[in-house]
Parts: sequence; structure tokens; C-alpha cells
Amino acid sequence: MNLTDLKIIQQCDLNLLLSLTILIEEQSVSKSAERLDISQPAMSQNLKKLRIMFNDPLFVKHGQGIKATSKALRLYNSLTEWLYLSDRLISQTAFDPMESHGVIRVAFMDDLTQSMIPMILDRILLSAPNIELEFVHKPKDVFSLLESGEIDLAAAGADTPPANIYGRHISNTDYCAAYSVDHPLAKLKQPTLAQIFAYDTAEYSASNLVELEVTQLALQHNLQRKITFSSGSFQVMLQGLLAGKHVGFVPQRTLNSPIWQSKLKGVQIKELVPFESTLYWHARVHKDPLIQWFKDECLAIVNQLKQQTVLV
Repeated sequence: MNLTDLKIIQQCDLNLLLSLTILIEEQSVSKSAERLDISQPAMSQNLKKLRIMFNDPLFVKHGQGIKATSKALRLYNSLTEWLYLSDRLISQTAFDPMESHGVIRVAFMDDLTQSMIPMILDRILLSAPNIELEFVHKPKDVFSLLESGEIDLAAAGADTPPANIYGRHISNTDYCAAYSVDHPLAKLKQPTLAQIFAYDTAEYSASNLVELEVTQLALQHNLQRKITFSSGSFQVMLQGLLAGKHVGFVPQRTLNSPIWQSKLKGVQIKELVPFESTLYWHARVHKDPLIQWFKDECLAIVNQLKQQTVLV
């Protein structure tokens, strides 16, 4: 390391890099401050210093929180690697995924699994060939399965978890009314809520938050939602939309997917606030090196998908 590099590091408060990592993960100044056990003004001050350090806004306002800029997202992988190496250096423990054995049980939302599974399997097979992954169909109450130990990690909406459940922000997702290219709504450029709810709707019954919000939205506008098709499988629900009879309510990323772009059309429901997705795990595995390694791998994949605009 040359003298110039040493001078740069001397002038840098490395704690700021930790703040930046947490800000990218939480997409919220207040949540980041809570996680690091500092005041919100102190976290805001750290963000100001980071913006000067990197000569970039790093975050822009987005709804009730903030959204990382492309530069901040590009920094994330290097930041998590730095934190991992720092932890290994300080704790003097050497976790080697190549030498690890075990089963990791995961419950993700169906559409999120579809986006992530090829990259997850590719990375795991290369880095941890002795690990077995078991993907469990996501139930409505993932917290009870985490508490019982039936699953190790779960991706779900931003419900308030019990005190013994940890969580990390994944994404804020806009939802759309989706329908087949053969559906009558496909002929309209910008269907109204009244036009959308005039047709039979499909329900993804494994979602205990979004579907409730959609039904409430209809009631708030004095409209009636008629559900005549329901499935606990997201893929089955999407296949059902292809019949051209129903309207479903799906993440924007679903319509962005190459698999569905030519088969489904949709319109963003601006009246619905973006839904926050969170990765959860129980306190019992918070210090488990295998689970934490896999969790970090999942977060890195989520970050990569964000950069590819697959996951929004």
C-alpha cells in the first residue's frame, strides 16, 4: 500500500462505510439509525459526510424512505465484502462454505423465487457444494415457521415481526393490475379503477397483505371486487390470467420479466403505496455462520437484480 493510499484511509472514518452499507439495505434513515443504535440526526450527518466523500447524492427521496442511486448500488457488493472480511479479521473465525454441510430451508414469495433461483443455485453449487437447499411454499404466517425452526429464512412483506425475528430490507415494489393480452382491458391505454374492478379478479391467496389492500382500495372508491379465481400458487394464478377472463394484482417486476412480457399487460395502481419486501430470520440463527453466509449471498443477488432492473 503506497503513501497516497494510506493518506486516503487516514482521512476516512471507516464507520461511515458501515453506515452506507446499512442505509443501502434499509432504504431508510430512521431504520438505519435504529439498527446502528444511533440517533436519526447522527445518521443524517453521516449521510452528508458520505455524499461529500463519494461526490454523489447516493440516495434520493422515495415515498416514505430513500432510494439508493446507481453508484450506491455499485458500491454495495464491495461494502459487504469489506464488512465480512473485517468480521473474520476481528473474530478470528474462518468460515469456509466449501467445507460446510447442512440443509437451509427457505420460504420466498413465488415471484421472487423465480427471479432469484437461477443465481442462487449457481452461486451455491460453486461456493458450497455440500449444502442442500429446500424451498418451502410461502405460507401466510412465515413468522410462526421461523419461530418453530421449520424454515431458516423467509422473504415476505414488511409486517411487524416478533422481537426474536430479525429482518433486512429487500425492495419496495409497485403493484399492477395485470391481465392477458386477450383481455378486454388490454385494448385500453390507461384503464381506470372502475374499469379494472368491473371484471372478475384473481386472488393470490398466499399474500396476506397485498390482496387485502386491493380489496380495501375497491371499497374506498365505492367499487366491488369480485374474486372468482384463487390460488396459493403465484404461478398458477398467472397461468389463470392467460385465459383472458380475470385481472390479477402482481408486482411490477412480474410484468418486466421476459417470461411474461409478451403474455400479460398491466397498469400500475398508483393508489397503492409501494409494498416493502423484507428478508427475515430467527434469533437462533443470527450467529449461525452458514445461515448468515447464505443470507448475505441472497442480499447480494437482490442487489445485482436491482442493478439489472429485474427486481424493483
